[in-house]
Amino acid sequence: MSKTTLRNIIVSLIMIFVSLGVFLFMVYFVTDQGARLEEQIIVLEGERAQELSYVWLQKLTEETKSDRQQLDGFFLSQESDSIDFLNQVETLAPKVNVSIETKSLKLVEDKVSDSEWIQSSFLLLGSRDEVNHFIKILETLPYISRIIHIEMSSLSNVEWQAEVIMQVRVLTYDK
Repeated sequence: MSKTTLRNIIVSLIMIFVSLGVFLFMVYFVTDQGARLEEQIIVLEGERAQELSYVWLQKLTEETKSDRQQLDGFFLSQESDSIDFLNQVETLAPKVNVSIETKSLKLVEDKVSDSEWIQSSFLLLGSRDEVNHFIKILETLPYISRIIHIEMSSLSNVEWQAEVIMQVRVLTYDK
């Protein structure tokens, strides 16, 4: 072999190794950039999902605003709202010919459900039918409420007395 051929072979081998090195570097670079792109696509999809979820929650909040306001009316949002509740009860009683006296009002905690209730005790006077009718009205008031005790007794042939203890739920979550 001549010197020129040997030199051409060495130069060709060097060029092949350099080309192979550049090719392997490019394969590594493209693979690395592809992996980064996949990670960024996953992050972008997560952000888009959060954005869509946020928009959906805003839309749901607006759509359910009237429903939530109506539900709020079924609860006493704070202990001081019990005055409105008592006014409503005391306004309804004369309409069915029942006299009412509020005996007690206190805040109690239900340890089972971990909730707060306003407990009130009423003394009702009227005919038996009127007192029964008013107790039914108390049971159907538009509040989350429960009657926990009723004791009726006859004072005379026409007059009856009932002691009613009821509880009204106090709303305890943040709005």
